[in-house]
Amino acid sequence: MPIPVFKIEVGAVPGLPDGALVSFNGPIDARNIKVFESQMNALQGRHYRRFLLQMGEVRYINSSGLACLINFVETLQAAGGAIVLFNVQPKVKIILETMGLVEFLRIYPSKAAAVRELKASLKPARSAPSAAEPAPAPAAPGAIRRLFRRLFGAPAGRKL
Repeated sequence: MPIPVFKIEVGAVPGLPDGALVSFNGPIDARNIKVFESQMNALQGRHYRRFLLQMGEVRYINSSGLACLINFVETLQAAGGAIVLFNVQPKVKIILETMGLVEFLRIYPSKAAAVRELKASLKPARSAPSAAEPAPAPAAPGAIRRLFRRLFGAPAGRKL
């Protein structure tokens, strides 16, 4: 059986001028990582800062795909952007949970929930969290990336 061509479809997010809806139709692995990286970098170059990744057709992601996602999230966060995933397949979600990346990658069950999260990220930050609502502890810059690289090494073609 022939391997289907990896495709990425990009759409607009109504009400979010710097938002892009990105859908994938295959695994994010060493075979497809260059296409994934180049498309995501091109979108960033076009000044998109908020991304909804529709993961319904991604049935597998390997360590190079995870490393790419981690790098992308950290780059976006440093630039004031955000990324959320939705419709994540159970096998992929298990991989993300096992790696401790579910909170870092912000996974939502539906497009509507993901869009709400991105739109909420546009609102000005509240003055201070209440005592009943403790502020989440910020991760050290690059902490997830360092952990991932310590466990799996650098992505193919990249230096540590």
